Amino acid sequence: MLAAQADGAEIITIEGMAQKGSLHPIQEGFREMHGLQCGFCTPGMVMTAADLLATNSSPSEAEIRHGLEGNFCRCTGYHNIVKSIQYAADKMQSS
Repeated sequence: MLAAQADGAEIITIEGMAQKGSLHPIQEGFREMHGLQCGFCTPGMVMTAADLLATNSSPSEAEIRHGLEGNFCRCTGYHNIVKSIQYAADKMQSS
């Protein structure tokens, strides 16, 4: 997408997810469940997780894995990334 195509749209970045110095539950989940490796894929994974949880607040493991198909991580087997998103889903539902 070209920047001009986003004119007038609200853009949320990984940096903008934290509020008042507190990590967003997804960011917290990646930290707590060790979903980070080299960091190259992390922004895409976090933003994909945000979109997934906005449309499905309680995804199954299979739904999370399907939702992540467009992102490629060369460091992990996605196990901790999936656990990170499950952590965030649980935390977001309980708050």
